[in-house]
Amino acid sequence: MTGVQTCALPISLLRKVEDSDALSMADADRSGNVLTIEFDSGEQIVINIQTPTEQVWLASRVTGGFHFSWDGEAWKDSDGEDFWSVLGRAASQLSGETVTFE
Repeated sequence: MTGVQTCALPISLLRKVEDSDALSMADADRSGNVLTIEFDSGEQIVINIQTPTEQVWLASRVTGGFHFSWDGEAWKDSDGEDFWSVLGRAASQLSGETVTFE
């Protein structure tokens, strides 16, 4: 990634998560490069931008931690799992609702 992409792509991802209707049952709070999604139960998903490694990290109690890198088309972890799939799985488990992203 170029310097501009290093900043723009992960910030765009955080904005898409913040603006997603799929997470309407949760509260999203962003502070700089960290987005915290909190559910009624108090459980959280934390997504943060790791600028030095050019990664986006996602963590929750139920899924554990994931490190996503931009592969030119999507944010994927080292096993090839897509960011949106992991976020949907974590949000579904924490909310008790089916959460999917298009």
